[in-house]
Amino acid sequence: MMIAELVDQDDFYQLLQSVGIPVESHWTPEQCAQVALKWRIDNNESNADTVAELDRIIGELKQKELLLLPEVKAALQILVQPVVIK
Repeated sequence: MMIAELVDQDDFYQLLQSVGIPVESHWTPEQCAQVALKWRIDNNESNADTVAELDRIIGELKQKELLLLPEVKAALQILVQPVVIK
């Protein structure tokens, strides 16, 4: 029987860190997602390639949604919600 690899908070942290998002390993997935969202807004114009890489990672996670642990799935929802800039 083939067992799929679940995406846990360590995987989520490592994915965000791989694009240069300043997250800490002891943070919850929700905290990491909040920082990633702020980072994305702050770096959208100055670092387009890295933001595109983050968008690619988000897209891959959305495709693996059934393999995400609940806390990672909730964190992903933070990243995909529409951004309202005031």
